[in-house]
Amino acid sequence: MKKTSLILVLMTLTSCYFSTNESGGKIIDNFYLIGWDERDWQIVYSLNNKIYEPEKIIIQHDVFAVGHEKDFIIAKQHPCANTSPHLVDFDSLKPNIKITNYYIIKIMQGENNYQLHKYKNEKDFIKGRMNLGVPENLEYKFYDEKLE
Repeated sequence: MKKTSLILVLMTLTSCYFSTNESGGKIIDNFYLIGWDERDWQIVYSLNNKIYEPEKIIIQHDVFAVGHEKDFIIAKQHPCANTSPHLVDFDSLKPNIKITNYYIIKIMQGENNYQLHKYKNEKDFIKGRMNLGVPENLEYKFYDEKLE
């Protein structure tokens, strides 16, 4: 009886830790879009499906648009308004919607083979798309209108 009670209490106390509020899914290959409480979206790269480990994050919160095809992932992100280092203080995760960062991830063959390109404005992003050969018709498939 004591063991059963202890297990029940421990499960209750750790329910948030064991993925109850985590969401996300595969973008393509080893790239995933993850979030907590269906917000604070991030892009991670993981070869072993351990996608909720901080060291796997390649684009921090708040990603609000993602598109992909076999060779490229494109994304838009508002950086966090809290500029001090933080990972799990969810109360401090507030996007600075005055700033939009643009990303292109070039997917290459082999393990850990991708290039991450970051652009501070849409004009440079469009130039980057042309220079890297990102198809013009590649559109965003995920779009969080609350963050736009």
